[in-house]
Amino acid sequence: MSFMDCCDWTKCTQCGTCLNQCPVLKLDKKEGGEIILHMIEGGLPDSILNQCTLCMSCNSFCPEDLRPYELILQRVSEQPERRNSLPGLVPYFLMGTPGPVFFPDLYAMQNQEEKAVLDKWGEFPEPSEELLWIGCIGRLFCKDLENSKVLASLPKFSPADLCCGELHYRTGQWDAFMENTDRVFSVLSKVETKRLVCYCGSCCTFLGTILPEVAGRKLPYEVISLYQWLLEKHQAGELELKKPLGYAAAVHESCYATELGGDFQQTLRDVYQAAGCQVVEMEHTGASALTCGAASVARDFDLASVVKVQAKRLKEVKDAGTRNMALNCPGCYLTLAPHSWVKRVRLKYMPEELLKAFGDDITAPISRLMPRVIYTLGKRAPLAWKKADPKTMRIVS
Repeated sequence: MSFMDCCDWTKCTQCGTCLNQCPVLKLDKKEGGEIILHMIEGGLPDSILNQCTLCMSCNSFCPEDLRPYELILQRVSEQPERRNSLPGLVPYFLMGTPGPVFFPDLYAMQNQEEKAVLDKWGEFPEPSEELLWIGCIGRLFCKDLENSKVLASLPKFSPADLCCGELHYRTGQWDAFMENTDRVFSVLSKVETKRLVCYCGSCCTFLGTILPEVAGRKLPYEVISLYQWLLEKHQAGELELKKPLGYAAAVHESCYATELGGDFQQTLRDVYQAAGCQVVEMEHTGASALTCGAASVARDFDLASVVKVQAKRLKEVKDAGTRNMALNCPGCYLTLAPHSWVKRVRLKYMPEELLKAFGDDITAPISRLMPRVIYTLGKRAPLAWKKADPKTMRIVS
């Protein structure tokens, strides 16, 4: 099994629509169709290797409901130079791999009170109508989430060694992704609930969409986003707006937003507005939104390409008439933060902004996480000059 095995590619008509509507490539349909056929036959055209940002948008454009992104990811991951080795930093970012790992490094720096919360969250939950699933990044805000008045009605579950698998997937590491999937599915499939509410949009995407559609694993309950839950509670009169946000912000949708569809994209806007944020649209929105650039690293493991992608997106914020950028994804925040400081764009991490608007106290905002992230990456910087075995994910040189 592999990324592209999720589809029957004999159904592809080589119409080229997916790459024609791509906001980055913008190929004419004839050339797009030829490139898709070339990839189906095993090739990797230069236009994909040099320009594609691996953003997932093409999946939403295919008239045959195929998944061109997975086809592209398959060919990118098959590059000859990747068969024998990977940059040493790749396994560092993947939960469950041997050796040091990014998030456990950060968890080790938490204080005793925070570690006690994580221990509590690691206990298997009692049956409940709804359950809040908190992924890798959310554990770093565990004190605020545990003490949240807004989320008080939700039992919380978050074993510190489990991960939705987004980074395994987006870096093109199929075997590592499936091993991670086995781990997380073996636990979550036993949970007794009607709805799993995901703090992180990545978790919502992978647990609710990628696992069933690509990995063939469907959880026995509904998976929804925190944004949907907050909007439902507000519309039902159960959540009162306490501290209106009172600013205008350009909506930046993470690349996985296309996987969750138009309803999710509209929910973001509706709940932002309900919290007192004036929504401003950028030139590229919805399925055509430009990305933060993080996923494009998997194309050639070159950070220079990320900076170019970010520059375009940050310019769109200013062109929309604001300097505030509303982000639903913590990965987008961490990736964009350094460049946004230079461009003087203010990043608004909407999970904490929304909780604050509905009455919570935020004592550990994501902005305070940046020094720890920088310190941790600096400590592990030597991995950038090492190589890892793509099969075992162990450092070999």
